[in-house]
Amino acid sequence: MSQEEIEAGAEAKDQDIADKVLEIKKVVGGYGKNLGIRKADVIIGVDGDAFFGTSKEFNDYFDTDEDDDIAQSHKLVLTIKREEAVFNVICHQKISCKFEQAENPYPNPSEWVQQALAMAKHDELAEYLIYYDNKKNAELLLRSKSLLAMVVPPFWFLNQRMPEAMVASVLGGLATLTVHWSLAVIYYVILCLYVGREQLNMAMNFMSYKRMIYMQSIAAINELQAQIAALAIDSDLYFQRPVEGLLQEKKRRKKKSKTASLNTVTEQ
Repeated sequence: MSQEEIEAGAEAKDQDIADKVLEIKKVVGGYGKNLGIRKADVIIGVDGDAFFGTSKEFNDYFDTDEDDDIAQSHKLVLTIKREEAVFNVICHQKISCKFEQAENPYPNPSEWVQQALAMAKHDELAEYLIYYDNKKNAELLLRSKSLLAMVVPPFWFLNQRMPEAMVASVLGGLATLTVHWSLAVIYYVILCLYVGREQLNMAMNFMSYKRMIYMQSIAAINELQAQIAALAIDSDLYFQRPVEGLLQEKKRRKKKSKTASLNTVTEQ
């Protein structure tokens, strides 16, 4: 075999590797599971650029020799394909997975894939957490601090559909006010500091209180794009507070079976 044939074969092999993407075979660490990453997810982009590389090259993104403060603020935006859905996820730390190289599912990227990659580079990209109940009624939780929670906690509770917490905070303020106005001021300052610091944990705990199931973390530039991505992942979801412009099928109530109707008539 000539040197030209050897070089041509090596080039073809390199080109074949370059066209491969990483498919997740197993999520090892807890952080990846917390993000909602699953087996069979395919990583098609990193920070808005199409990714064709090995698992070592992927892990190199998380290895940094910079200062600890810079390393902690370092984040990656992964563009993931799950079945027919394509969405973005923000990683603040290394995800541990077992990968397998697979054929590129988008040799000619569709408009939806190009939009997802472009969105990953957007400056206003935010994290949303998807929750749903046993009837697939879904809600979004923005994973960022709200100024409203730091200044007017009762209104933030109401905005987050946490009426119990809102009533408790107002009653606490009234109770301290009846004792002395200075005590009420101290109570309100402490309330603002605590809610401002723990608002995400409080919102997540209230989702658990409402028996909502955590599903997935999604990175999007606004709530509409987050809801669209969530419906692409699971078409059975239904947002009770849809953003204007969202198209979703209205849920139909299940009809009672004839047996159940006969039982009701018999009991009467």
